[in-house]
Amino acid sequence: MLSLFLLALAISRLFQRRARPFIPPERPFKGAGGRKLTRPTGQAIFQLFRYVKVVLLELPDGHIQRALGKPLTPDQRRILQGLGMDESIYV
Repeated sequence: MLSLFLLALAISRLFQRRARPFIPPERPFKGAGGRKLTRPTGQAIFQLFRYVKVVLLELPDGHIQRALGKPLTPDQRRILQGLGMDESIYV
């Protein structure tokens, strides 16, 4: 259990370090409750993605297509860019 906790903590710190350079003080992003965050914690970064919904659509030929329930926000895109990813990780 302790090793799982330490792994989660390391991942959170990694996301925090990689994302912060993309959040300069002049362009903070909105955290929970509308707070402006310029140096978000890993938890605040994960919270930003908490309500991303992926919809599964079954096509007539039987294939399953994944799509976002609604477009990502500019802040979500900015964080993903800082982590070297884009919205294709969801679809």
